[in-house]
Amino acid sequence: MPLPKAHGIPQPSGMKSVRELHLVLLGAWLLLPLGSAPAAEPQPITFNKAFEGASLGKIEKLDDTSFRLHVEGQYDERGRNRQTTWFYFRMDHVAGRELTLTFTDWVGEYNDKPGACPMGPTLRPVFSYDGESWEHFRELEWDNEKKESTLKFKPAGDTLWLAHIPPYPHSKLTKLLGEFDRSTHARVEVIGKTVLGRDLHLVTVTDFAQPDAKKKVVWLQARQHAWEAGTSFVMEGALRFVTSEEPAARALREKLIFKFTPMMDPDGCALGKVRFNAHGWDVNRHWDQVDLRDPRWLRLIPEIWYVKKAILAAHAERPIDLMVNLHNTETAEYLDTMVDDEPGQAKLQRLFAKLTAETSFDPSRKLGVVLTPGNTTNVLWPERRVPVALMELRVGPGAKLGRLPTTADRLAFGRQLITQMAETVLEH
Repeated sequence: MPLPKAHGIPQPSGMKSVRELHLVLLGAWLLLPLGSAPAAEPQPITFNKAFEGASLGKIEKLDDTSFRLHVEGQYDERGRNRQTTWFYFRMDHVAGRELTLTFTDWVGEYNDKPGACPMGPTLRPVFSYDGESWEHFRELEWDNEKKESTLKFKPAGDTLWLAHIPPYPHSKLTKLLGEFDRSTHARVEVIGKTVLGRDLHLVTVTDFAQPDAKKKVVWLQARQHAWEAGTSFVMEGALRFVTSEEPAARALREKLIFKFTPMMDPDGCALGKVRFNAHGWDVNRHWDQVDLRDPRWLRLIPEIWYVKKAILAAHAERPIDLMVNLHNTETAEYLDTMVDDEPGQAKLQRLFAKLTAETSFDPSRKLGVVLTPGNTTNVLWPERRVPVALMELRVGPGAKLGRLPTTADRLAFGRQLITQMAETVLEH
């Protein structure tokens, strides 16, 4: 809208309008030296955990760039066994600022024994500027008396995500399964629901044009504990390989049926929990107690109930030749089983030797054969003769890698693991 003319004042031709004069003056002000304008105050640093998989406890502000952060943790159904092995959050307005973050409240309880601490001097968290690509911090200060870890760093970007290890949220798996559901080599099924109503999936991969009569069966399972996100990257690596058009994958599909239970606690993975389902029950315990005839267990731990039902049904139809149940731990790496007969142990010894010789698997001890009663997935052997082993993969540095493992390492190991599982049963 044009500015009104001044009443009674003639305007010579060529004279600038009031708006033009205003713009000239404004431009002159903008050309003044920067020192003459007041400096803008930096925005305060903010923390955000309002997104999938996030977790963080109390935040203590020590000064504008220093904070003491409490790990949230999670308790079991009895209010015991506080587990602290997970944090994941976002910080904003941090670019170029010297930050000091001290993480505390690490000490918890494991298997009813107080004093467990999942953090130490060799375990460095990860960061990301986009929430997708992750790398480890280069330095971490560890106070062994206070059991506190401190990061000092200056971010290059204004938004920063931090996590204990690279996250693998439930939505990432959902997207991945959508890809495989379109594959002619894979069948994705919903076999049940979690406490909070999320789908539990079973993925079957084989050459469906070939008869199953002479095929071997191998089974890979992951994410019984939500914090163990490294196992999901291994699972993805295995799935991507066996569904691929690589000649080696096609040859294996002709001879084997691959079964995958890729995420046993999707509730915990979505909500940033650590080890227990929405009722507080450990999804890698109670396998000896869960009776498929008892509806109480279907209500309390549907994650075990539905997956156990699927495993036993498949085993009754066509015996499972080998099953591996994936986990993460801090500094150890090993393979444990309850298989107690000679042929079964020989098979697992072959797998152990092949993994040690030909992959990044870096065991901290020999193959463990546990003959005492247990309550993990390994009880499927004494209960129904399913040859299953629990595999722990460290999140700390190992001798083989000489560094902390990355997501690329995990994806590559997934391919290696499923290949060695297949070759082990085919050699039998």
